[in-house]
This record gives sequence, structure tokens and C-alpha cells, in this order.
Amino acid sequence: MCIAVALPLAVPAEENRLAGIFPEWIKTVALVAPASPGTSREKVDAAISLLKKAGVKVKVMPNAREGEPAGYTSIPAEKRVADLERAWLDPEVDLILCIRGGVGTIDIVEKLDWAKLRTRPDLPVLGFSDITVLHMAMLKEKAGHPYASASLLALPDVDEASLKSIQAVLHGRAPEPVVLTPLRGGEASGVALAGHLRLLETVSRTRFRPETRGKVIFIESPDLAPVEAEKALTSLRRSGFFDSCAAVVFGRLSGCGEREEAVMRDFAEEVKCPVYMGFPYSHTSRNQMIDLFGKVMIDAAGRLRR
Repeated sequence: MCIAVALPLAVPAEENRLAGIFPEWIKTVALVAPASPGTSREKVDAAISLLKKAGVKVKVMPNAREGEPAGYTSIPAEKRVADLERAWLDPEVDLILCIRGGVGTIDIVEKLDWAKLRTRPDLPVLGFSDITVLHMAMLKEKAGHPYASASLLALPDVDEASLKSIQAVLHGRAPEPVVLTPLRGGEASGVALAGHLRLLETVSRTRFRPETRGKVIFIESPDLAPVEAEKALTSLRRSGFFDSCAAVVFGRLSGCGEREEAVMRDFAEEVKCPVYMGFPYSHTSRNQMIDLFGKVMIDAAGRLRR
């Protein structure tokens, strides 16, 4: 049961905005950098401080702070693999939180010892963007419990609705419904699948291509121009990625600029499943948690419930 914790009067509420976000069973959070390094040590330290104020013990993996912020990836793949496996197999760790996305997760998924990782099939692993690759590999290998959610560095800046969604999902409660805009209407239900558009297209060409039959697929991207987004969506569509899914739900395709909605509408005309836009899933403060084991229902009015 979740116990409400009153904010001390002497401490500004902003400093405690993560208070109560974790359920009682999450006592230790491990921080890893499977992709790019943190943008700055100061930002990483500030985010860690917020986590500690939320009442959890924080374990920073040995190599997680290495690498230059401007670097391509945080550290060599072998060290990133060692960090992730160390955190995963530590019996004291109750949840893994990725420091950020970036680039480079594709380099480690083939090197992970999935047989060992499958010994903890329920371990929560939180992240988004480049962490899409890790989440898809986890689903394929049946190891851990993937959640598309704000990373460590994004967590301090998410809006109140996004924080409430994280708290609700981690506590096993249903978040508030979200009203979507239909592009191709219809009711739908199925288990959620979520990821960065470019990374979904990349991973679909590997052995970690996810099963999409009956899934409600959430898609976002901050960096693809219209022609790139259309190319990625077309590639996925032609590969059969959307053939048997229950629905497609767009977050933001903010790199498309003023053509964002047009790209989504053009896509909706090319598929047979319901297509919606407007879910708060993005590289902005509006980034609600999506449980990749959780069921999603969309009614005829476009109201999405989890």
C-alpha cells in the first residue's frame, strides 16, 4: 500500500517532486548508461539528489559516469554490458533507470548474457529513445520488465501528469485516461509496444524484431524530418510491422515541424488498423509512462485507458 508522505515545510516542493513516486518494494535503484553519456556531471548529480530525496537508495554503476558529453557513446560496449549485467544481477537492485538515451544501445544487445538476465524476468527497466533497442531485445529474450519512461536526466523536467502516470503505473494503478485524436477511428485493445520511430525501424531488421500481433503500438521521434519519418514508417509498413497490430498511437513527431500531423494522416491512409495521435509520449515534458507488459484499451470516442 502506498503511504503518503507530507512535504517538509522547510524544503521547497520542487525539490521533493518525486516524493512518493516509488512503491515501498522499490528500495534500490541502479543507474546505467547503455547508450550516450550524461550531458553534464552536474545534471546527473542533481537528478541523483532528487532520487535520493524520493526515499530510494541509488547505486551508480562503475562505468556510468565515464565518457565525454559530446562523445558518440558513453564508453566501450564491453563496459556498458558489464554495468548493465552487474546492475541486473545484483539482488539488492529493485529497478534499473537509464541515465539517458542517445546512441549506441544497438552495440550491446548482442553482447548481453541473456540466459543470466532471464533469471530476473520481472526487473523493471526504465528509459526511452535509444533505450527502445534494449526494450525490444528484452521482449524478444523474455528478460526483465520494460517500461517506456523518462530517463534519469529527463525525469526532473517531466510535467505533473507524466509524474502521476509514472507513480500510478509503478504502484499498479491505472493512470488517468487520455483522450486521443482519431486519424483512422475504431475501438482497439491490446498489450502496449512503444518506441522511437527510427529505432523501431532499425531493430525490425535484427533478430530482436518485436512481435506486433495484437499490440497497440506507440511511436514518437524528436529528430526525424518529414521525409525521414515517412521513409521509416513506410519501411516498417512494407515489412509487415503493422499488419496484425491492434492500433497505432502517435506521440510527437516533433522533427517534422509543421508537417507533423500530415505525416501521421498520410500514414493512417496506408494501414488498416485504427490510428490515433495526441498521446503524451515525446522528448518533452509531456512523457507519460507506458508499461510494455500492460494492456491498453481505446474506446470509440478515442479515450485511452491503461
